[in-house]
Amino acid sequence: MKNTTIKKKNTKVKKDNTSVKEVKRERRNKPLTIFSIFALGLLLIMSTYAWFSTSLNVQIRTFNMVVTRNSGLTISLDAINYDSYVDISKIILIDDLKNLYPNNLSQWANNGMIPVSSPGVTNPNSYFFDMFGSGGVRYKNSRRMEDGFVSTVKMQEDSRREYNSYIAFDLFLRNDTGSPISDNLYLDEGTGIVMVDEEATSEEMTGLVNSARMGFVKVASVPLNTDSTTVQNLQCNNDCQSVIYEPNDKLHTDMSIERATKYGLHLEDGVSFPTYAYKRAGGPFYLKDTISGAANLNMDYFQLQETITDDTYENTPLFEIPNGITKVRVYVWLEGQDIDSLETDSEGTDITITINFIKDTRGYDSFNYH
Repeated sequence: MKNTTIKKKNTKVKKDNTSVKEVKRERRNKPLTIFSIFALGLLLIMSTYAWFSTSLNVQIRTFNMVVTRNSGLTISLDAINYDSYVDISKIILIDDLKNLYPNNLSQWANNGMIPVSSPGVTNPNSYFFDMFGSGGVRYKNSRRMEDGFVSTVKMQEDSRREYNSYIAFDLFLRNDTGSPISDNLYLDEGTGIVMVDEEATSEEMTGLVNSARMGFVKVASVPLNTDSTTVQNLQCNNDCQSVIYEPNDKLHTDMSIERATKYGLHLEDGVSFPTYAYKRAGGPFYLKDTISGAANLNMDYFQLQETITDDTYENTPLFEIPNGITKVRVYVWLEGQDIDSLETDSEGTDITITINFIKDTRGYDSFNYH
C-alpha cells in the first residue's frame, strides 16, 4: 500500500478579524480532523483485500444476445417485441423497459461489477439466484493482513436497481415451430465474457475476469397466444431450474497460481479448480477458511458450485423449451469464491458480454417434421 503524506497548510490568523472563541473552536476541530483522516485510512485498509474489496469494478462495454440459427426461436426483454438479436444496457433495462414491462426487477452494475458469490437457485419456487456479498474484511491486527475475518449478507432483488454488483434481468423465449415435443436450448459458440483490451489490462484483472459466470433460470412456459402481461408475471410452480455457465474454468494466470500456493493450494493453468460458493449468509469467518479448497471450509455455509464449462456446454442443454413462450431469468456476475478472484486488487477493466442461443430440432427430427 502506498504511503500517503498529509501536508499541513499554514494559515495566518489576523487578530483583529478573528475572535478568541473562533480560535478555540479551530483548535478543538484540528484533532477531530486528524482523527477522521486516520479512521478513513483504517477503513481503506480493512476493505481492500480479496474478493470482498470495494475498490474493484469491471465495466460493461457491450452486451448482446443472439439466436444463432433461424429455427423458429426469437427472444424478447418485454414479452411484446421479439427478435433474433437484443442489446443489453442500463438504459434499456432500467430506463426503457419499465414502460413496457413495469414489474421487471432488472439489476445493473452502473458503477461496475464487483465480485459476489452464488450457488444458483436453492428454492425451486423462486426464480432468483441466492447472491451473497460483503462489506469487506476486518482485521484484529492491521499489521497482519493475513489474519482477516469476513461476513456475508444475502442480496435482495425486490426492486429495479441500476447500482448493483451484478447484472440480472428477465428474458422471454418464443419457440414458434409447432414441434410436438420440447426442443433443447443450448449456448452456442461465441458465448463468453472477454476483456476489450487484453494487452492493456493487468494480470490481476485478467484473473478476475476468469472468474466470470453466467446463470440461467427457467421459470415457466405458456402457449404462444398468452397475453404479454400474463407472460411477464409468470412465477415458478415449485419447479424452477437453474444452470451456471463458467466460460473460463481452465484459465489461470501466473499470479493466481502463485497466490494459491500461499494458501497451500495447487493451481495449474489448463486445469479446472472447483469453486465452493456461499449458500447462506453468516460469519465472521476466518478468511483462510473461506477460500475454495481450504481444509477448514464450513460446509454449512458453502457448497460445490455445479457448472457447465467450455468442455461441456455444446453437449449440455440449458433446459428444454416447448412450443410456446418460456420465461427465463439471466444473471452475469464475477464469482468471488473462484480461485482466480483470490486477493485481486486493481483499477478495473472493460468487458464485452455475448450470449448466443441455439436450439436443436428434436421435435422435428423425432417425428420427421422437416
